Amino acid sequence: MINVRNRGFAVPFLQRLIQVNTCNPPGNEHKLSLLLQDELRELGITSSISNVEQGRSNLEAVIAGSGTRKLMFCGHLDTVSPWSAAAGSYPPHGAVIEGGRMYGRGTSDMKSGLAAMLLAAASLHQDGIRLAGDLVFLATAGEEVDSCGARLYAEQHRHDLPELDGLVIGEPTGSRVAVGHKGALWLRISLFGRSAHGSMPQLGLNAVEGMMEVIALLHRHALEWQATDPVLGSSSLSVNKITGGVQTNVVPDQCTIDVDIRTVPPLAHGPLLREIEDKLQEIQRLHPDYRYQVDQLLDRSVVYTDPGQRLITTALEIAAQQRRQGQAGGPDEEAEGDAAIDVTPVQGVPYYTDGSVLHDNGRLPVLIYGPGDHRLAHQPDEWVDIEAFLESIDFYRELAIRFLGKAEE
Repeated sequence: MINVRNRGFAVPFLQRLIQVNTCNPPGNEHKLSLLLQDELRELGITSSISNVEQGRSNLEAVIAGSGTRKLMFCGHLDTVSPWSAAAGSYPPHGAVIEGGRMYGRGTSDMKSGLAAMLLAAASLHQDGIRLAGDLVFLATAGEEVDSCGARLYAEQHRHDLPELDGLVIGEPTGSRVAVGHKGALWLRISLFGRSAHGSMPQLGLNAVEGMMEVIALLHRHALEWQATDPVLGSSSLSVNKITGGVQTNVVPDQCTIDVDIRTVPPLAHGPLLREIEDKLQEIQRLHPDYRYQVDQLLDRSVVYTDPGQRLITTALEIAAQQRRQGQAGGPDEEAEGDAAIDVTPVQGVPYYTDGSVLHDNGRLPVLIYGPGDHRLAHQPDEWVDIEAFLESIDFYRELAIRFLGKAEE
């Protein structure tokens, strides 16, 4: 019988995932859903695919246990765009192995975490270990842009999410236990003026120059509402895209900026958006010929789980034991319990995850844990450490066993 946790199976399995191009846009995640379904079928596990839109889908598999407890392993199928040949040394979908690393788009973010969670679940089925609860594996489409897959799942399973007892997101954390992430609010602000000949600017209303005042206002306002959380870090505001103007000799009548706002408690997105709109109205009263428009592009809530929650304490115990095993170079003979608890403080991650869509309005404990390094995400020559990937399979497997328990014989 094939051992799915064995290097000879697990590493080529991850390579096959990396070699499937699921760069978003457009995503094309359905190709990977079909590959995973075929792999699961070979291992004797039934799965279902839900279409999100043309060429895009989610995949779900349930390792049924006894009892009513439920734990979900969740990861996304899509990646960001590939790097150019000039930017990197390795092909984005080559899954090249060199120096103990696998290179490719999605190796860190987050096909390594996705593969490890699937293999962990499959190993339990393969070994005949019946858990005292259901283990749900969910692979989603579209996390890198709009979480379309997670949103569809949440809509289709709105009566099932309250039945979950824990959610594990396999995003890159460098094999560290993370308990949450900042919220994300993306805004598109458009300013409309009046065009004129570039030689007679007094006859127009320059939207690009007017937008400079809006940007300055946003940064001043960000200083007023800035907040800091000991785990999640500080709030931030960044103007990351600007478009405007037609050509050099035409006064621009329109300018648009995209603003990325990251929030931590106690900031709330609704009141914050209203404050920004109020500030813009103050400018408009001073410059009544301008017209403003604010569109919300993305709204992802803060995710935070109390470190005392059982899902987190269990994860800390397992992570600490794996570290000691690695340092000793052999099995850890210490008993489970307080001696195994990690003394390293828990952390947050800077990016947002599908957890903000699936955490049932903050009720559900969320653990973020993955073998990748978030600093490599979206970068040229993205890679994952192969040993970290293999260790994460054992981590997820042990987490499911300890959190759900084994069914009584």
